[in-house]
Amino acid sequence: MRILLFNLYFHPDPTGTGLIIGELGRELARLGHEVTAVTTVPHYGLDAPDPAYRGRFIYEDRWEGVRVLRTAVRSSRNKSLFSRLVNYMSYALLAIPAGLRGPRPDVVIGVLPPVTTAPTLWLVSRLRHAPLVLSVQDVYPDAVFKRKLAAWVNRTVERFILRSATRVTALSESQRQAAIARGADPARTEVIPMWTDLEGVRPGPVQNAFRAEHAPDAKLVALYAGNLGAFSGVGVILDAANELRDDPRIRFLIVGRGHAREGLMQRARELNLPNLTFLLTQPRERLNEMLAAADVGLVTLDMRLSETSVPSKTFTIMASGRPVLAAISERNEIARVVRESGCGAVVPADGVSEMAATLRGWADEPGSLGAMGVRGRQWAERFNSRQPAILAHEEWLRKAIGAHQGVK
Repeated sequence: MRILLFNLYFHPDPTGTGLIIGELGRELARLGHEVTAVTTVPHYGLDAPDPAYRGRFIYEDRWEGVRVLRTAVRSSRNKSLFSRLVNYMSYALLAIPAGLRGPRPDVVIGVLPPVTTAPTLWLVSRLRHAPLVLSVQDVYPDAVFKRKLAAWVNRTVERFILRSATRVTALSESQRQAAIARGADPARTEVIPMWTDLEGVRPGPVQNAFRAEHAPDAKLVALYAGNLGAFSGVGVILDAANELRDDPRIRFLIVGRGHAREGLMQRARELNLPNLTFLLTQPRERLNEMLAAADVGLVTLDMRLSETSVPSKTFTIMASGRPVLAAISERNEIARVVRESGCGAVVPADGVSEMAATLRGWADEPGSLGAMGVRGRQWAERFNSRQPAILAHEEWLRKAIGAHQGVK
């Protein structure tokens, strides 16, 4: 198959969809398919792209057998909503000529959100006479938008592109139902669970260089590593740290970038938290060491995304053999996974006291943490292995091509 893949982020951007979609493209190429990815120049978390990406609108390179077309993007210290919208729209426009380069693809894959890319996906798939497969990573409810007009635009564009797609994938059944409610055809929408890097991320010794550098005296290290976005729900960690400020055994590490990072750091300074440290996103080579240095991995999510998001960091924590403490809605897929696997504990998304009490209890009796970590690793190996998910994607793409050809 000739596969044309669209996503705002791609390798080496260290963010959820960039990593996952990069692995999808790489693994499909390893299966013998001709993969072209249309993305942006690397810029996640940077004040400006690398100077090497200056002077042209579209750059071409190769990575792990994937032909990568990168569009120019505006990036600055200003992380306002307007600057993000400029980035999204510049990608949406430049991705059109990039997507029209080269041989006609057999299938087009696009990631949702953001919906700003939806018109691009629709136009390129029509001009290239190729079926469109949507990979739904989130469905944003109206509640996340401050203005009713923005909610209406998002909902309208989302409904249009979901109805236009030949096939749709979702990460969980609740997310599938949300996509169907927005216009996806139930018969053409399938759940393909999130996968994780079980080879690159493995249980390791907790007493390592990363822990010695950032939490040498702690008895229990609680780590949040991931995007610090507007809906990440990380504020609950700051409040829990405030409740535990007088317990010298427990140390919080928050690692990552995102639009909410400066605000969270300012709040931490106002609270004068002695037990919490912010770190920037760590190099990929240190990921395994960083995860191993923690006693507990933290997962948080804003209540407004209670049913539609599946935080991928959960499965990375499970792969590392560490317990998961999820501050998340009971209706979320992650709550089900944590409870059924026995890999940790679930508290309400705003459960400050519950999070603090759970961590204090684990510090009092750390003996149960190892068994929870083992159960999490076993669950990830059973349900979140990469190869079965890649093969499921491959089969879904074949079905999309078959359905498209049957229409002709």
